[in-house]
Amino acid sequence: MRFSWQRAAAGFVFCVTACAVAAPVELAKFTGLASCQSSLCHGGGVGKDQSGIWATVDFHVRAYAILVTPRSKGITDALHSMTPALNNRCTVCHSPFQPLPDDRVLPAARTDQGVSCEACHGPASTWLRSHTRTDYTYAQRVASGMTDLRGAYGRANTCVACHEYLDPEIAKAGHPELIFELDSQTVSEPPHWHDSDPWIGLHSWLAGQAVAFREDTWHVLRGAPGSASRWEALGWVLEQASGGLDGLPAFSMPQGPMKAGQLADLQTGSDRLARSAATFAWTTGDARHLLQRLASTGPSLRQLDGADRQVHRAEALVQAMDRLIVELNKHGVPMPGAAQGLDTLFADVRVPDTFSADKFAQDLDQFSASLARL
Repeated sequence: MRFSWQRAAAGFVFCVTACAVAAPVELAKFTGLASCQSSLCHGGGVGKDQSGIWATVDFHVRAYAILVTPRSKGITDALHSMTPALNNRCTVCHSPFQPLPDDRVLPAARTDQGVSCEACHGPASTWLRSHTRTDYTYAQRVASGMTDLRGAYGRANTCVACHEYLDPEIAKAGHPELIFELDSQTVSEPPHWHDSDPWIGLHSWLAGQAVAFREDTWHVLRGAPGSASRWEALGWVLEQASGGLDGLPAFSMPQGPMKAGQLADLQTGSDRLARSAATFAWTTGDARHLLQRLASTGPSLRQLDGADRQVHRAEALVQAMDRLIVELNKHGVPMPGAAQGLDTLFADVRVPDTFSADKFAQDLDQFSASLARL
């Protein structure tokens, strides 16, 4: 019988396939900051100084240091739990390498480096060498294990887990409240990358708020205690944006007590809105229209029942208008006097215990009138 290359090739393919199926899947490993910060990679000069920016000015570099403060020790003492630096309930966000098994973390990945590169970009063992190849597309880098952070939707999903929800027991023990707003928090990070998207600010703001609402809704579905009024206020902002911008999917909050089915629909709807908001074709006219729409909601705030609902609505409102004004300024639309009016509104909500709905609504009406004159 003559030798058949086709038969031999088929046998080789079968062998490789069978071996691949039989072999255990090896999980990606975390390689540590040292694998990213060489001068030839992300520790070099301008354009290659991402590691340096993170190490000197990024708040995430201090995530682990927070665990060794007296305040953090007081929180774990109140929980009758182990020291924060060894407590998985703390380290899961403040020192992500700490709770991982040894076979997922290489020796160079130090737990005291806080929220470093791989906490956001993903464990690097599967892509560290290949991600520098000039012939690799972005899709190939993501397929090799890198976290997709190019757009606002992917970033929001990566950040929201640690920045939005707080275990009620930890909150009761003294942990500061968490409020996730992707745009302003990215600016204050500050970013160690360049965005080519001219509207990344509002893409991040609205997509981030929708993702935050989706996650809060999941916790409501699970019956987790928390501030229902804050969740409701966030949903109200999404409702205003959806109703005020043509091209976004419809989103509305049900009236009255909600059932589990309605909550599930809200979760699906907010995710749909987040995806659309991440690529929405903003114009300065859109931003001005939504800003004026939000600023004219003083009467509806006065009609809300309950001080808690009023103050959380006011907080969400001021944060939204702030991001719209910042973005308009970036696009060359002057807003004379807007900053002063917004400062007054921020002062109104700064101390929730002394919040006055009448005072805030009056200041909001004045702010709305000033915008109408621009």
